[in-house]
Amino acid sequence: MKQRPLHSSISSTRLCWALALALGGCAALGGASKGAETGLGGVDKAFHDAFYKAQLAKLKGDQAGAKEALLSCLDADPNEAVIYYELARLERQEEQWPAAYAAILKANALEEANPWYQKEWAEIALELGRFDEADRALEWILNNKPEDERSARTLLDLRTAQGDLNGALEVIDALEREWGPDPEWHFDRHRLHMGFGDIESGLEALTKLEQDFPDVVEATLQKVRILSSLGREQEAEVAIKNAMKRSGNGRLHLEWAHILTRRGDTETARDHVRKAFTSDAVPLEEKADIAWAYVELAEIQIALRSEAADLIEILIEVHPKEAEPHDILAALCGIKGDSEGALSALEAGLALDPNSPERWLEACQLAIDVQRWQAVDELSKRAGVRFPSLPVFPYFRGLAKLETGDDRGAERQLKMARNLIVDRPEFESDVLSSLAQIAHDRGDHAESDAWFEQALEVNPNNILALNNYAYYLALRGARPERSVELAAKVVALSPGNSNFEDTYAWSLHVSGNSEEALTWIELAIEHDGTSPGATILEHAGDILNALGRIDDARKRWAAAIDAGGNTSQLRSKIDGE
Repeated sequence: MKQRPLHSSISSTRLCWALALALGGCAALGGASKGAETGLGGVDKAFHDAFYKAQLAKLKGDQAGAKEALLSCLDADPNEAVIYYELARLERQEEQWPAAYAAILKANALEEANPWYQKEWAEIALELGRFDEADRALEWILNNKPEDERSARTLLDLRTAQGDLNGALEVIDALEREWGPDPEWHFDRHRLHMGFGDIESGLEALTKLEQDFPDVVEATLQKVRILSSLGREQEAEVAIKNAMKRSGNGRLHLEWAHILTRRGDTETARDHVRKAFTSDAVPLEEKADIAWAYVELAEIQIALRSEAADLIEILIEVHPKEAEPHDILAALCGIKGDSEGALSALEAGLALDPNSPERWLEACQLAIDVQRWQAVDELSKRAGVRFPSLPVFPYFRGLAKLETGDDRGAERQLKMARNLIVDRPEFESDVLSSLAQIAHDRGDHAESDAWFEQALEVNPNNILALNNYAYYLALRGARPERSVELAAKVVALSPGNSNFEDTYAWSLHVSGNSEEALTWIELAIEHDGTSPGATILEHAGDILNALGRIDDARKRWAAAIDAGGNTSQLRSKIDGE
């Protein structure tokens, strides 16, 4: 089949005009006149000059000047069709539709056999709603310039919109005669019949397509889906079985699996899904969507996990250079609680495609979950090299270094992360809180307080920063009013949390308000469950002791020992030392 051009070919007349302008001559333009001058080949000089002036004005974007020059051309020769055509185009650009229409009618009256004039007429007529005229012009082009597929498609759309099925089919027939056999024409006929509600004729077009192009599986797939939607499952299965005899295309296996699943024969359907997964005809994207669906279902239906694993194994084998199958495997491992397996799968995916920050992020988070801090450090380091502007990776490195005892290294990474953060106050506040924690751990309370204050300035509702800062102040007995203020905000933001209630109680106690502190420490014990923590119990004893309730205090301290508290320290309190 010969190649179809994107644009219609330029007529020889128009080419002559273009060349004449480029060369500075105008022998093809304008009729001979008594005023013709020597050297212009018998061409009217006034006409030539005006036309040349019009083209220059158009190049400069001077629409008014171009129109004025073209009108001068008509003064020199009122029967030159090209001038009316140029005027029509100018008027159309300015959306002066009646004037454009009048000009193009005159051009066609003077030179009816010009496809450019016919096309302009069609476009203007369509804009004005003169659909019969547009149809006549486009049909002329179809009959005389059938290689102009764009105009033919416009005619096809027009006739379809006008409800002229037979006329639309005639356009398809003409295109097929011009360009030769092609599945596209069958599909066009199919779509036309379906659009007009003639389902049986639409199915016949697909059947004809199957006969003429047996390797085009899209025809069978479309046919099967239509039959299935009509409840004609038996016909759909016959159609797909016949297609399978012609071709073992994996997409046919996939469609057959859908039919079998609807029927309830899931075991046979899975066999066809596996065959589809081994086929290169089924795009990886489509296979991956199915595998993801299996993984999502497998989270609830444990029996599907084995099938999901088998499909993922096929994907990895058939697409060894693709990373996404490893992402799906990681998700399945995560559902099964196998964090190590999930991390290994993501690392395999990163080896194939290291250009996905999301994959690096997920790998780092998994490594954190399994507390493989060296892996977190290494993964975030490699990710940071590839994505140096993302603050999350130096943040992860900072966390890893904190866990491995490299406080100085952690501080460097966290400061780097903080410098990269843009308009993410919650994240920035978390980073600042981590810097405050490092300073606190090394005993630099002034610096720790400064970092905490910055963290709360950025995000005043950072609960962990509020709680930790309040608690550290209370432990030191420093700025008790600030400690109480911070702790009060924490319990308001997150009520019922025993740790936060303990902090508030201790802050109140240190500030001298042990009566209210007792209320909050008892709430903390209640909310801590059946086995309260040693710290909460010890604080309760201390608060009771401050209130003079020595026996009750000793009971709480003894309970703190049983909960794993510091025995020697608590024993000293019990003994009154």
